[in-house]
Amino acid sequence: MHRIPPARPVMNERLADLCCPRCGRSWPVADHPAGCPHCLDRGTPANLRCRFEGDSFGELAVLGARTLGEGGTPLFPLVPGLAPAGIEVWVKNESANPTGSHKDRFSSGAAGRAAAAGYAGIVAASSGNAAVSLAAYAAASGLGCELAVTREVPAPVAAAVRAAGARLYLFDTAEQRWDFVRERGAEPDLLAVTNHARPVVGSSPFGVDSMRPIGWEIADGLGRLPEHVLLPTARGDLASGVHLGLREAARRRDQPCPRVHLVEPFPRLSAVRAGASVHDSFPGSAASTPSIGGDSTTAQAWQVLEESGGSPVVVDTGVERARLRLAGAGILLEGASAIVLPALHSLHERGEIVPGETAVLIATAHPFKGL
Repeated sequence: MHRIPPARPVMNERLADLCCPRCGRSWPVADHPAGCPHCLDRGTPANLRCRFEGDSFGELAVLGARTLGEGGTPLFPLVPGLAPAGIEVWVKNESANPTGSHKDRFSSGAAGRAAAAGYAGIVAASSGNAAVSLAAYAAASGLGCELAVTREVPAPVAAAVRAAGARLYLFDTAEQRWDFVRERGAEPDLLAVTNHARPVVGSSPFGVDSMRPIGWEIADGLGRLPEHVLLPTARGDLASGVHLGLREAARRRDQPCPRVHLVEPFPRLSAVRAGASVHDSFPGSAASTPSIGGDSTTAQAWQVLEESGGSPVVVDTGVERARLRLAGAGILLEGASAIVLPALHSLHERGEIVPGETAVLIATAHPFKGL
């Protein structure tokens, strides 16, 4: 059933509540930028999930959010010779979204929630892709936009953000960005849509909800569910949205849910699997993959691995070679997207992906913002 979009964004009447996958508590539909209040009080913060009444396939939390044409991105087979022998590999190319990354899906939902709830603007922290995307969707939604970035932000990113009418604030560290978002988000007319909590939680659950269609589109494009989905990750926003969408598609088709493997540039989730706390600090280098850098992970990222049976995969070398191999096949991606190719080979070598199975690689962003 196709809905006629409302004149302005509204919240879906079938959105029952926001639930915490960690403690199981539910909360009324409202804005909780620091995640589950109960878990936050216990010092173990966790992001909330949108929960619907009945079958949620095809339903989003925000109806009538402004669109720039995001979604419906290409799904195509990987060029022969780039994948391990006997494994069917497809690429879900999120770089085809309007501003060049999967963040556009998130931004539509996050800005849509702000407009539906009557906020005047949004405030966020970003390393690049999200800044451009949120600036664009805030402009399309008639919202103000304040963005906190580090001083290393590429000049083209800063120019694009300012061209869209957003205000850019420069800081020395990621933590200073979060302090800014928390302080500005306390203003009643501004909605914080990205993380500002310590320990880290994740971003707007309404934005995460708007990434669920990636899972639906994979199932529809293949006509079935793959055994494996690989995606780059930092704090698990994309992972959570994709997994929820895949889980819904699996229920509808009565097929097993794919294992979702999360790729990181140094051990974070891998360290948690080895016994560390998900709220620990994990120092490491992400020079070739800054979009998925940072010394933290989240409960929502860990939850994806637990629920899907997926594995964390560390890829700390070979990213540039993978990027060039993909470019040689016409697939132009930033390093944080190309990281999924060596991860595929690593999982094959570990015997976790075997001949006869199907894997989907999620390519998150093109390489052009830093030019």
